[in-house]
Amino acid sequence: MPWNAKLLAAGLLVLCSVLSPFVSEVIGENADKELNKLQGTWVMVSGEWDGKKVADEHVSRSKLIYEGNQGKLTAPHQSKETIAFDIVKIDPTKNPKEMHIIRKNGPNAGKTIIGIYEFDGNDQFKFAFDTTVVTTLKEFATKEGTGYIRQTWKRVKP
Repeated sequence: MPWNAKLLAAGLLVLCSVLSPFVSEVIGENADKELNKLQGTWVMVSGEWDGKKVADEHVSRSKLIYEGNQGKLTAPHQSKETIAFDIVKIDPTKNPKEMHIIRKNGPNAGKTIIGIYEFDGNDQFKFAFDTTVVTTLKEFATKEGTGYIRQTWKRVKP
C-alpha cells in the first residue's frame, strides 16, 4: 500500500473515531429524552383494535408502567396476564416516531414489535402497532381485518 494511501486511511480512521461517539451521543441523547418522557404510570383513555372500539371496561382496566427501558402492560383486551416488555429502540427522527419493543410473555412474546407513537404534551401519547408483527404502521388508524391496535394513554400524576 503506497504511503499516501496509508496516511489517508489512518486519517479517516482518526476522523471516524472522533465523529462516531459524537453522532451516537446526539442520537442516543434524543432517544434518551424520548425514553425519559415515557417514565411512570399511564392509564388508557381510548383504544381501537381491528377497526373496533376497545370496550370501556377493558380501557378502564388497562395500565402501562415504564421503568427505564422496561415496561409492564395490563390490557385485558390483549392478554389475561400482565405483559412484560423491553424497549430495544426508540427512533424520534422518524415520522411518525418509532418504538421497537420485545415482549417477554403474552402475545408475540420474543418478537420485535415496531410501534409508532406521538406525544400530545407531556402527559398523553398515542401508540399504534400491528398485532401480526408484519407491518410498520405509518398512521394512527385501524381498519377491520388488519389486526392493528391504536391506543391513547394518559399519565397518572404522582
